[in-house]
Amino acid sequence: MPALRDAFMNGREWAGERSKAADGPGSDHPASTFRDGADWVRRVLVPTIDRGNAELQPVHVAFQLDLNLDPRSTNHAHADFWLSELGEGQRAVGPKYSINVLGGQHVWLYKPGAPGRDLGTIDRCGPDAIQTLLQDAAEEFGRMAR
Repeated sequence: MPALRDAFMNGREWAGERSKAADGPGSDHPASTFRDGADWVRRVLVPTIDRGNAELQPVHVAFQLDLNLDPRSTNHAHADFWLSELGEGQRAVGPKYSINVLGGQHVWLYKPGAPGRDLGTIDRCGPDAIQTLLQDAAEEFGRMAR
């Protein structure tokens, strides 16, 4: 077991050094950058998904949302969302989209089979951009679910 413990401690040390470098001169305070990203998720992403779910309700489809806005478990605001059919029994489930707000400012999209995509900064990536993203996801899911 010492090898596993050593590996863990090496990883922790590496993360500590990386964190110190990020906190160097000229960097923003990590807590405030995390808070900025989490606020964007709550203010822009979540309400846009809620509106999308209201619109999709008649076709028994909804976006599922998994948020990680806890700075103790991640170094940036993170949200996963995917579409699924509603109801009992076997249901179609779409691909998972991951939104990461890096440095509290840069909104990135990750999805299976595609490279990460920079959606812009939190002041430029607003509800309209997220609505377009959700429409693309809904179309993709519509092609999958029959």
